[in-house]
Amino acid sequence: MPRLLSHALLMITALIWGVTFVFQTTGMDQGLGPFGFTAFRFLAGSIALLPLAIWEARATPLKPLLVSSGPGDYRKIMIGTLALGVLMFCGSALQQVSLGITSVANTAFLTTLYVPMVPLFGLVLFARNIRGLRWLAVGICMVGSWLMSGASPMEAVIGDIMVVIGAVFWAAHIMIVGAMVQRSKTPFQLAFLQTFITMVLSFVVLPFLETFTMAQVMAVLPEILFAGVMSTAVGFTLQLVAQQHCSDAAAAIILSLEGAIAAIAGWVLLDQTMMTSAIIGAALIFMAILLVEL
Repeated sequence: MPRLLSHALLMITALIWGVTFVFQTTGMDQGLGPFGFTAFRFLAGSIALLPLAIWEARATPLKPLLVSSGPGDYRKIMIGTLALGVLMFCGSALQQVSLGITSVANTAFLTTLYVPMVPLFGLVLFARNIRGLRWLAVGICMVGSWLMSGASPMEAVIGDIMVVIGAVFWAAHIMIVGAMVQRSKTPFQLAFLQTFITMVLSFVVLPFLETFTMAQVMAVLPEILFAGVMSTAVGFTLQLVAQQHCSDAAAAIILSLEGAIAAIAGWVLLDQTMMTSAIIGAALIFMAILLVEL
């Protein structure tokens, strides 16, 4: 796959994820809690991905492929798949809880902190050298994201802290995806497995943290279906496909476009105010993405 095509797929992913911020917010308007929304969202995603995973498994079964590549790779992929599910659960749950506490702008901005985390983790943990131009893109991206949030100092409230912790999980998720897709060329099966693991973990913790009724679930079914099918099934699968042909650092910068899209979606769909600083911030994020292409 050409590099430009993989970057285009990541931009589509960012578009979907950015719009999903709106549906995640309105999805808790009828009394359904964050863990309930997360559980049913990933249930919808698992159902949507299952036929694709079965279709892919018939052509390229995951287990024989991995066993033939050696027991070491098989164990690494199994551990990596479990890690993807756990990281996705932690990142999604923290993000969903924070949306009920802090603003959408703060959540979108703080989530994009995974942008500098990914190259930093790669440098510290794996001694991966990052080109100077890409570090410049990271810096421009973070300034743009800050402007998108309103360019105001953020209080260290519990919601913001939760999003920052979630950004660490998302950074780790992006890096593990980058490693996994190089070992296994089965994106639909990996997407289904990580989504299924996230769903199971969500339903396991749900009874201990929240109560819900099916009336609450049905009241926000459109939001659940959009977040589950589009963001989870389509978005994360596109990420898996694209990162086979894209570095982790470049993927993080391009995916940060979700913050700009979230602000625009809030302006269009929720009639939220979009300040001049937000428009400048969006332009800077686009500039950072263009630098990645150089």
